[in-house]
Amino acid sequence: MIEMEDDKLTSRGAEAGPLHSVGRAITVLRLIGSAPEPGLRSRDISEALDLHKTTTSRMLSTLCSLGAISRDRSMCYRVSDDFRASLGVPPSTRYLQQIVRPVLGVLTEKLEDVSFMSVPNGLDSLCVERNIGTYPVQALSLNVGGRRPLGVGAGSMALLAWSSDEERPRLIELQRDRLSLYRPTVEEIATEVERSRELGFTDLPGFVAKGMSGMGIAIRNPAGEVLASLSVAAISDRLSGERRDLAIKALRSARDEVEKRLRLPAAQVADAIA
Repeated sequence: MIEMEDDKLTSRGAEAGPLHSVGRAITVLRLIGSAPEPGLRSRDISEALDLHKTTTSRMLSTLCSLGAISRDRSMCYRVSDDFRASLGVPPSTRYLQQIVRPVLGVLTEKLEDVSFMSVPNGLDSLCVERNIGTYPVQALSLNVGGRRPLGVGAGSMALLAWSSDEERPRLIELQRDRLSLYRPTVEEIATEVERSRELGFTDLPGFVAKGMSGMGIAIRNPAGEVLASLSVAAISDRLSGERRDLAIKALRSARDEVEKRLRLPAAQVADAIA
């Protein structure tokens, strides 16, 4: 049983009215929105809210028709990305992956080295997408699902360097006691943050591992908020000289393509990916 301030959401025999229906719809949206990927099945929602399966099915159909939620091939419901955008809520990681995956493929094809997408997660960066290149020696220092303190690595540094002016000093200082397993100090991270902001991208030769380099760039939503980062990693010789210039150009092109797609309705993005 779930209680709201003005209504009780009971499953069977409850009197239906406009306020009751609105309250129930909001509760369903809250439940779906708080669920981890890939979302919730109709049965999960019915059981969680003690709703009859017919009532649940009818409400989910209505919310789908209004564009508030969507259902994927696994029959799981999630808040639609268009609805999230209309509320000013950041897109889901899954939606970002759908947008970035083909762009990351092009980036890797151009450079022949491994590329990554990372998202902020508390005091860490979280790698959510990786594309391995064709060059015989790949800098596979980060796996999908891998975490690093903000500022440790090219993608992680991009997330930190372009975080809000209010948050950035606090985020840097909070890393002080979290770096014992990594090469850089908090002072070195702070220095690289300022350097990265001057360059417009991150360029970290030997910063995380000797002989390895990384370069990264931030991805912003239409409001200018940082959602994710794109980065490449390679042995240092492959990210210097003319290849460094090539990497900068490729990263900027990839960023522009992702940010362009973020401005499109979800349906148009799906058509573009297809």
